[in-house]
Amino acid sequence: MNPLRSALILAGAVLCLGCVATPLLAATQPDHKPTVFIDADKGFDTDITAAFEKKKTPVAVIENKDKADYVLSASEIQDHPESTGSKIARCLFIYCAGMEGTASVSVKMIKSSDQSVVWAYQVRKGLSGPQARQSLSEAIAKHLKQYFADADKQAATEKKTPATTSN
Repeated sequence: MNPLRSALILAGAVLCLGCVATPLLAATQPDHKPTVFIDADKGFDTDITAAFEKKKTPVAVIENKDKADYVLSASEIQDHPESTGSKIARCLFIYCAGMEGTASVSVKMIKSSDQSVVWAYQVRKGLSGPQARQSLSEAIAKHLKQYFADADKQAATEKKTPATTSN
């Protein structure tokens, strides 16, 4: 076989292998996502985790608090359903819409390395029961996603801006 032809075949094989291997390596090495431990009670941690997935919040939820980059702690959900008597009274004298009750929760995210509070959020929804839990958790996920997007933009801006020194 001609040595030039052998070299071309070898170069083609290496090129094909590179084309196939590069996407496989990229798929096995995902971007680093900050890890979050969710400290919430009565299953609300599961609601928040599901909301993170649904809203594509760029975090990885882990179950080991000691290995987490952040700890997201939530207060107890304050659920205030509207009673039947007050629903009737409101319908007779005022207005019937928006009588489901209300639910609210506060959360804060603590950076594990220095215990600083880096983000906090309070949400109140005009719902009660399971729908309120889902709505509250999705609002948390949406706003936390925005927090990380803003933090990424700020970090990118700081990288582009050269540091100035004073003499």
